[in-house]
Amino acid sequence: MPLLGPDGQSMPVNQGELVAERLVQVNQQSAQIKSSATGFAAAAGTGFHIEPEAAATLIKSCQDALHELNLIGRDVDAVSQVPKLGRTPGADVVAPFTQKVATDDQGIRPAIDNLKQTLNDMIQGYQKASTNYAETEAILAKSLQAQQASLPHYGGNRAQ
Repeated sequence: MPLLGPDGQSMPVNQGELVAERLVQVNQQSAQIKSSATGFAAAAGTGFHIEPEAAATLIKSCQDALHELNLIGRDVDAVSQVPKLGRTPGADVVAPFTQKVATDDQGIRPAIDNLKQTLNDMIQGYQKASTNYAETEAILAKSLQAQQASLPHYGGNRAQ
């Protein structure tokens, strides 16, 4: 029996497999991004630093991305519901598949949730790296002041 699409027409059997395969790839990429963000946050905790202005720009980008992800959350919620496609043989196949794509472990919902967590981790890392930069600058300034204070002072003109 051929697999039918929502329009009642025959759908290639491998199309559903292609969608599932692509979702696996998206989840793998999501996991890699999360791992990189975790590594970045750990590096920031060990003294990695970024100029505060650069960190602010990166943080704003992450916050903008989080805002966009929150906006599409309603659409993902809609996809998470079983679509009302009727009781045709095609609908009986497509409706549960559509819901599964949104909600299973390899679905869009976990990928988006993972991305949100990654963006939050990156924000924390950028904040820490910015703080590290400010602390390093303060230490260097204090060190230079101490060195300058310890240098002998000569009155009048220098050697001519």
